[in-house]
Order: sequence, then C-alpha cells, then structure tokens
Amino acid sequence: MLRQADFVPTFLPTIFVTHRLTRAAATVALALCITRPALAQRESIGRIEGTVFDSVHARPLAGAHIVAAGTGGQAEVRRDATSDSVGRYRIDSLPFGRYIVGLESPLLDSLELTLSPREANLTAAQATTLDLALPSAAKLRSAACLGATVPPQTGVVLGQVVSAETESPVAGVVVAMVWHDISVERTKRLRITTSERSDSVVTDKDGWYRMCGVTTGAWVGMQLRRGNRRSLALRTRIDDTLGIALQHLSFSTSSDTTADGPAGTPLSGTATLTGVVRSTAGMPVAAAEVGVRGTQAAGRTDDQGAFTLRRLPAGTQQLEVRHIGYAQAEVPVALHSGTATTITVQLQRIVNLDSIVIVATRTKYREFYANKSTGFGRFLGPEEIGKDRVTRTSDFFRKIPGFMIRESGRGTLVVSSQGPSSLSGNCVATVVVDGMRVLSDPPTVNDIHWSSVAAIEAYSASLAFLAPPDYGIGGCGGVVIWTKR
Repeated sequence: MLRQADFVPTFLPTIFVTHRLTRAAATVALALCITRPALAQRESIGRIEGTVFDSVHARPLAGAHIVAAGTGGQAEVRRDATSDSVGRYRIDSLPFGRYIVGLESPLLDSLELTLSPREANLTAAQATTLDLALPSAAKLRSAACLGATVPPQTGVVLGQVVSAETESPVAGVVVAMVWHDISVERTKRLRITTSERSDSVVTDKDGWYRMCGVTTGAWVGMQLRRGNRRSLALRTRIDDTLGIALQHLSFSTSSDTTADGPAGTPLSGTATLTGVVRSTAGMPVAAAEVGVRGTQAAGRTDDQGAFTLRRLPAGTQQLEVRHIGYAQAEVPVALHSGTATTITVQLQRIVNLDSIVIVATRTKYREFYANKSTGFGRFLGPEEIGKDRVTRTSDFFRKIPGFMIRESGRGTLVVSSQGPSSLSGNCVATVVVDGMRVLSDPPTVNDIHWSSVAAIEAYSASLAFLAPPDYGIGGCGGVVIWTKR
C-alpha cells in the first residue's frame, strides 16, 4: 500500500512545478506582469498559436487557459487566450522576443498541480507554433502521489480536511478507508475472488491527506476519526480513466452533534440542508426520495423539485437522491451547525434498450447454477437481474421473502424478517461476495455497485442450514452476490 508518509516529495522537472509553495511563486511572477502597464504596440509583432491536447482522454482540450508572459526586454508584455472546441488557441499582438507560455486547467487547479512552463521565441517569422498537452493519467497519478509509481488498476484518493466550524485546516485527523479487491485466477477453472482491503492515513499540518494504491472502479468507504469523535461513513469511487478521486472533507468537533450511541444509532445536529433536484434537461424532478446517510432525515421533493432536511450533523455528509427512471445520486455536502446549506442535484436518466438479441451463451457462474439445481433457497440469475430496475444493490433484496433492509449509521444491512430477534432488526444476514464471506462489521451490501451484480443466492433463516457449508451462513440467513468481473 502506498501512503503519504512513505514518500519524500520528488521534483518532477519536465512535468510539474509541484503543489502550493512553488505554484504560489509562479502565480506571483505572473501577477507582476499583469500589474505593469502594457507596452505600446510595436511594428514588429507576431503571434503564438497551437493546439492543446488532453492526454488523459486522448482528445483535444477545449476551454484551456493559455498565458504568454514576456521575458527580458518584453517583461511588461502579457497576453492570454482560451482554446476552442477543437483545442486550438492563438495569441496575437506580441512584440518579437522570448516568452514563457503556461497552461492552466480546472483539473490541474483542483489537484494543486502546475505544469512547468514552455518557452517560445518570436522572430521575424511572425508566427510560432507551440503545441501544449496535459500529462497522461499515469503521470498525473505519480505527481499526485509525490513522485511514486502507482501500480496498474489502482489510483489515489486525496483531499483536504477542514473544520466544519471555522473552515480552517485540521491536522491529525485519521482518514480510514475500506474497499474490495477483485482478482481473477486464470487456471483450469476461472475463479474470481474478492478480498477486503483497509488502511488509513493522517492529515498533515495543512489538513491534506492522500491514499495511493486504491483499486479503481470500486466503491471506497471513508470515515474521519479524531480522538473520540467519528464522522458518518462516506463513499467515493476512483475513476478508471484518470485514477484520481479528489475528496475534500469537513470534520466537526461540535458538541451540538449527538454523541456516539449504540451501534446503528442515527446522528443528528442543528444543520439544515435545502436544495432542488433537476434532470439533465434542467427540469425539476418531483417526488424524488432524499435523505442523508446515517441520519433519520428523509423526505420527498415537491412539485418544484425542492426539499428541506433538518436536524443534521455538521461536517461532510452524504446526500442520497433516488427516483424511478434515474440513476441514484450520492452527493457529499459540507454542513455547518445552525446554518442552512443550499445545493442543486442533477439526476441522470437510465437508458433502457428496447430489445436484446442473444446470439450465443455459456455458463459463467458455475457455482450459482450448481447451487440453484438443489432447489434450496431463492435465486436471481442474470436474466432476472437484468429485468429489475434498481438504483442500488439493496433494492434486489427488498423483494426476496425472509429478508428486510435496515439503514444503519455504518451502512445498509440485509436482516432476517423471521424469528423473534427479527422484530428488533438485529438479526443481520451473512453476506458472501464471489464465494468469499464479507467479514466487515457490519456486512453492508451497497458497497457493491448495483451495475456490477450478475446473480444472487438468498438463504432465509429457516433455510440457512441448507446453504453450502463453505459460505459459513449463520442462523440469520445469508445472501450470496456474484459480480460480473
């Protein structure tokens, strides 16, 4: 595991002027050029032009900000331009001389990284071509991890933790993370195994943290801890293409947030969250379900798509928005005690295909079909899974007899609806993923994205003794999830 404390910052001369101190110096240098009056236009003028390329997504970069600042005798000259829809830019009216050309983009700004500037020499040719590019995803990950090489299929989660009360950086906060690694053994028999990984880092004096080597494409559970205070659990995902997840967090030590109680006790506070839910077309979405994970705050949007949630704990919380026909939205939002925060949430339509033609099939989940042949339990194969319109994995189990869904402060649990203990909702079912029992406490199911689910086995409490013994399913029953990987 690659962590912040394992590395000494490394200067990357051909890629970046790394992070804030050097970035601040470069910003001051450009500011000096701005504050001086521009020279009167001379007869000997030229231009710098070229194309900006996005190496991460392998396409031209539109909307990039390019700055040309003169050096030597042209130190008072500064011009800028913005790349067009095909990545082209052109900076005119430049007196002949030498210029430093820099590229700015929202991506680099968010990562606190700056590209090393390029040099252009304007001569009597009047036009100089200078093509610019964002670095590749691998180089960006390496720079974000302070020069370390990040293994394939892994990335980095980084950000800054600030106080929910003062907005100032908070040092010494433990950022704990948990995720699942899925591996494929290509022997005589294809076997998919899932293992749970967990690690933690501590914020530095400026409140920054970074965790390198986290699996891309998987859900990553996060929790902040400091002393006897803990935040509610959050989730994020690392994009497979970029391999970087930027997650700035707010942490509260306020006494007006309900102290930790028994396991599963929802937290509350004095913060308020208001907002509007809209579609991608900008239209309000009425009757959408809204709630903050780990709290009792929940409701629905009105005809204008508006909602208000009260008695919320301060700090970064996860707002969940659901509506039939839309993908579930999970939005982190920073809340403050005694203050109302406003947010706009955009839901993405789920596109359904009219028909699917199957030209060839083969059994991919042998264990699933072997267990299904015994007739003991409930089974949802790829065909049934494909027909269900869900927005999170727990929705699959709401329709299966013998089970209920219980929202806990630490996740979403599948619990038994059979037997005396089911009345309290404390009979938590065993969860097995790709043949491996989930050992986290409690074993939550929404850590697996719904789109990754291929098949499900379910053994209620009354049938638990008939489940395959390798799964270790207890008296509260259990569910087995087979993923598409």
